[in-house]
Formats: sequence, structure tokens, C-alpha cells
Amino acid sequence: MRIGYWWRLAATALLGLASMSQASETAEAGNLVYTSGSQGSALHLGTRLDINVQGLQAQVRVAQRFQNTSSEWVNAAYVYPLAEDSAVSGLKMLVGERVIVGEIKEKAEARKTFEAAKASGKKATLVEQQRPNLFRQEVANIAPGEIIEVHLVYSQQVIYDAGEFRLRLPTTLTPRYIPGVSRAELLGSASVHTGASGWSLPTDQVEDAHLITPAQHHNTPGRLLNPMSLNLALNAGMPLAKVNSATHKLAIEKPAGAAQGVRSIQFAAGEVSMDRDIELSWLPEPQAAPVAAQFVSQWQGERYAQLMLMPPRELAEHQVLPRELILIVDTSGSMAGNSIEQARASSLLALNQLTERDRFNVIFFSSSTHTVFEQAVAATPANLASARQAIERMRADGGTEMHSALSRAFDHDSSGEHLQQIVFVTDGSVGNESALLTLIHRCLGDARLFTVAIGSAPNRFFMRRAAEFGRGSFTEIATADQVQERMAGLLSKLQKPVVANVQIDWPQPVEAFPRTVPDLYWGEPILVTAKLPPWPSRSDARVVITGESAGKPWQRELVLSAGEAPLADVGVPVLAQRFGREKIAFLEDEAYRAGNSEQARDTVLPVALQYQLMSRFTSLVAVDKTPSRPAQVTAKDGAIANAMPAGSGMQAVGYPQTANGLLWHLLMGALALVGLLVLNSRGVVYVRTEFTAAAGRS
Repeated sequence: MRIGYWWRLAATALLGLASMSQASETAEAGNLVYTSGSQGSALHLGTRLDINVQGLQAQVRVAQRFQNTSSEWVNAAYVYPLAEDSAVSGLKMLVGERVIVGEIKEKAEARKTFEAAKASGKKATLVEQQRPNLFRQEVANIAPGEIIEVHLVYSQQVIYDAGEFRLRLPTTLTPRYIPGVSRAELLGSASVHTGASGWSLPTDQVEDAHLITPAQHHNTPGRLLNPMSLNLALNAGMPLAKVNSATHKLAIEKPAGAAQGVRSIQFAAGEVSMDRDIELSWLPEPQAAPVAAQFVSQWQGERYAQLMLMPPRELAEHQVLPRELILIVDTSGSMAGNSIEQARASSLLALNQLTERDRFNVIFFSSSTHTVFEQAVAATPANLASARQAIERMRADGGTEMHSALSRAFDHDSSGEHLQQIVFVTDGSVGNESALLTLIHRCLGDARLFTVAIGSAPNRFFMRRAAEFGRGSFTEIATADQVQERMAGLLSKLQKPVVANVQIDWPQPVEAFPRTVPDLYWGEPILVTAKLPPWPSRSDARVVITGESAGKPWQRELVLSAGEAPLADVGVPVLAQRFGREKIAFLEDEAYRAGNSEQARDTVLPVALQYQLMSRFTSLVAVDKTPSRPAQVTAKDGAIANAMPAGSGMQAVGYPQTANGLLWHLLMGALALVGLLVLNSRGVVYVRTEFTAAAGRS
């Protein structure tokens, strides 16, 4: 780190230590605690997930209960993850018999409404998006002994890959690595001493670092940390051969008299800790495997459609080109534990698929980046042996400096005879996603970037979006048992795109996403979401998809149905919201490509308001009309801790249990100042050091 970082941190320490009170060190993990001298906590009683899966769409209702077990009024803050493609649209707060319904507002307006309600003693809740897969919820004015229940409604996409349908729901996060120089001036004045912020200060690269770094604790054997229950109704729309979960033990039943594709699913144990993603997968009967599917609905005089078409399964072996495989492996501290073992196994499998026609290199990164070879080399037995030895020796430690690793991969001189493919194996736990996506767009060239998300709680937003920007595909590995199967599927895709130069011909102009359809790989369908204007009465609503497969023309056709109008007073239908979510993602991507993520505001805001969706520029706020906190009483602020990902070897982060958090930074800054003064008095010139904080900078 640069010496300027230490001076800034030291200055923050001198300012902050004068006003900061000591936090309680005895609170239980998962509780809300205070840092203003009060003794007590607000308990997270639990989370209930009610999920309805219809075809390719899942509608999720999350109900979270909090009880103030202290003798004082409190305000709570809670950071939690959702799927990266979540279309968040509904919010309710239940207090006793009262139900307060939330509404979508422009972000600044929603914040103003919430703060006014908080100050006046009214019960209120605010949900803000920090990333497309990371949200922050605040609840104001919880009375002593009171229970508040907050309901959040969203929809997300079911994934179809290599014959398997898959639904993955995050429940916690891997602590983000926060690069850059700390900037304490970006913090609100109250955040330094109330403890409502995270364990990291904002930096010049991640200005909202304090909002995306919640406290996290390891689970205690035999106890539930942030308990969660599940009630999932699955209607696959086709006969099923198998329903399974690689992450949890499930109780799966087929209701009496139900169709063959219907299942009722709960956790076998009733409740589980929120310490890993939930992954549910189902396989159709072989004869029921889809070749094409369509989902159409009507809203406000227009049709919304989602199309899925499968590419051909044949692969002409003589068409397979020699490859140049650049393997990037994350060895940072956040990969400690099960993740590094999964990364090692995945990397070795990738090398085993190479032939002597291919070229390759391996890049390792943590706080610094190093390569096995200066440039890509032939995949000879000797070169492969050297790479395998390096992979066997790798250990997890240090920061997650992705920028230099990706830059190093893009700097490889590509041979015109080889198809350059970059395989990126990581948990994606960084806070500077925007800068990394801009880098991929600007520097990728003719290469293809394939991402492999490792661990029980990876940053799927960044990993999936990086693959889209890199014109590759996204693979996720949650457990060691999945390494062989999932990597085999990816390596099959790496051989050659099955369909290239894909074009979609609509019978008349429509607005559809993605705008540019990527190359199709084995087992991956075309998935397009569109808003369709009314068709002329004589027009044939036929969609034609064309491309090239094994050097020959490829074509599929699909005739769209009329779709059913939604029931009255049910709000925006799921397909319309899915279209809005895809349009927002496209507009955000355009801003990333331009290198200015804030320029999306003017285009994203009206779309989010039209389809009633959460976004970077809109929030959900619910306010009770009647003040409940006495005017003379002050509510204490605090934050609720998340669970550390299962299998992680990282140290727990934050100060709801250890009193670290910002205090850790302040103390380290004070020590840094003393050290710098000593070095300066001795005439020592400081050159460089690497610093990995136990509070989460790993």
C-alpha cells in the first residue's frame, strides 16, 4: 500500500478515537448491538422463504422477524444478499396487528421520507440496493420487547444448463475485499460512532464500502445462526426424473393428485443456518427435455414474452480449434478453507483437458499477481507438470487485487491459430465491480472470458456479469462434489461454440434483451425477454432464430402465443418485471462500458419507476402514519450480523462480537502513525508493505 494510505488512516484514528465509545464485546452472533453505552440487543428471530416456481420464473417472499430484547428503543441495519437478477418489487412491515405497505420511490426521496419518520418516532423501514445482488435494510423505532416482521417480495430467473434446471438463492455473503485509499470524509458524521456502518471505511475506489461490509460470525456447532425455514412450491411444467440439492438436505413430496412436475419442498431439519447459498436442481424425464419454451403475458395493452431455444447437441470434432487457455486462480484470504480446495481441483481438471496442440498459462493472484510462465506456452508434458506443481503449492492469503490479474491475462500475445480463452476461478468477493467490468470491456480483445464461481456464498452478480462482458459463460461450484461434473460441462463448452453469429428475426420491431445474442455453447439455451407491441391482425407472430453451427446454417422457429391478461389489481406481472429488470441491466452495462456508472441514472430511473422495481436509483420505503416512540426518548443505532460462509477459513469480521469494525481501523491507524513517526525520526524511507486486516481485508 502507498504511504498516503497510512497517513489518511492515522488521521482518521486521531479524529475518531476522541469520540468513539467502546462497543460491547459480549453480544451473541446475529444480534443487533449498540455502541453508545447501552447494554442489550435486538435478536434476529428468523427468516422464512416462501417460493413459487413456475417454469423459468421463481417468485420469492422473504419474511424476516426481529425482536428488541433490550429495555431501550432501537434502530436496526441489516445487509443481505439476493440473486443477482432479482426483480425486487414489494415490501411490507408488520407490527402487531398493523400492516404498513411499502412503495417504490426515487432513492433520495425514499431516504428523506425514512429519516423524517425515524426522527419523528414513527416506525419505518427502508430497503436500498448497494449492488444488484446486495441490499441494505434499515428499521426505525423498535420498542422494548417489540417484534417487527419485514416482508420483501422479488422474482428471479431459473437457470437451464446442460439438461438441468437450477435455482440458487443466496443467504449470506463472503466478506468483500475493499481496494483503494480510505476516505473517512465519505462517512456520515454519525456513522463513525454509532456502529451502523460496516467494518471498512469508504475508499477512493469503493465509496460505499461501509455499507457493504456487515459484521459476520462463524456458526457454532449445534446452534443455528440466523435461522431460516423454507416452503417451496415447484411446478416444472414437465415430468421430473429427479429433484435434488447439493447444499441442503430437503424433504421433497409430490402432493396427492398433482401433476408429474409438481413438488412441495422444505428443509428436512425444519430450520437451518443462513450460512450458504441454497441450490435446488431438477432434471426432466429424458423424453421431456425441452427443445423450445415460451412464456407470454399481457399488461397495459402490450405483450411480454420470454423465449428459450436450445442449440443443437452435435459437435463436429474436425471443427474444434486449438486453444490458448489462460487460467486465473484466486488465492486471496477469502478463498481460505473449502474454496481453495475447490479451486485447486477445478484448475487441475482444466489442465488435464489440454492437448499438445493447445497453449496455456496459469496466473495466481492475491495482494500481488504472478504467473507460471511469462507468456502462454505449448501444453507439453513438462510444461503441464510445472503448472500442476504450482497449483498444488498454492495457499489462500492476502488481498483480492483482481485488476492486475485480469490485466495480466489480457496482455498475453494471442496466436492467430489459437482460440484464446480465459478461465477465471474465484469467489468474486470484491467491492470494485464497476471498475473491473469496465476493464473487461476495454481490454478483452478477441478473447473469451469464462468465470467459475467458487464457494458457498460467491459474488454471483460480478461473476455472471463478467462472463457476459467477456462473451463467455458462467459456472458455479458450491461443493467439492460438484467440481468434476461442473468443470466437465465447462470444458465441453470451451471446445467450441456450437452456434455462432446468432440473429433473431421478429415479425415487426420489438424491444428485446439481450440486444446482442452471444455465441451459444453446448447445453446453454438462447434466453430472450421482449416487450411486444400489438400484432396486426394478419401478422404471423413467428420468431426465427438463425446462426452457424459446424460451418452450416442453423435455424429454429417459434410461433408466439397470445398470452393471458393478468388478474385485476395484482400489480406488475412477473414477465413485465423481468423485462424491466433486463432493460435496467442493459442500461447499467452501457454505463459500465462507458466507464461512468453514474450516467445510467437518467435512463434507469424511469424504467424502475414504470415497472416498480428496486435499482441503484430507487428504494422501497414503508412508514407507519402514527408516531410510536415518545419524543423525549432516543433510539439507539446498531447492525445485525450475517453468518460467515460455511466452510470458510477466514476470520470472522466486524465488531458486533469483537468490537473491531471501524474501531479496528482507527486503532491500526493510530499504530501506523506511531510507526511512521518512529521510522521518520530514524531517517528510514518507507517503500511498500502489504497489510491484511483480520477485520476482513482478505
